[in-house]
Amino acid sequence: MFGLGKSRKNDIKPSDAHELMNNLSELEFVILDVRSPGEYSEEHIARAENIDYMSKIFKSEIDKRDRNKKYLVYCRSGHRSSDAVKIMIELGFTDIHNISGGINKWKGEGLPIV
Repeated sequence: MFGLGKSRKNDIKPSDAHELMNNLSELEFVILDVRSPGEYSEEHIARAENIDYMSKIFKSEIDKRDRNKKYLVYCRSGHRSSDAVKIMIELGFTDIHNISGGINKWKGEGLPIV
């Protein structure tokens, strides 16, 4: 696996996630922001799709997604996205990466947001 962190099996460092995004076709991966719509509207990673982990429909919305794509999942600090990754694994997704440290660490490394 590409750039996985040591703390959790599916973790990827923000810099490695950014590099991966630059090396893959936009059709090959999905960036998934699992924060609230309010947090998402303030700032997010370009091309990120927003599905609120705390919403009642989170699991059903995730279940509709293409399991053949690579997913880069993030939240504010990495906790909600880590839990979201667990749900995705339960639903049969296999190529999922939690951006460790969330958007806070992403910004801390000087990576772009919109």
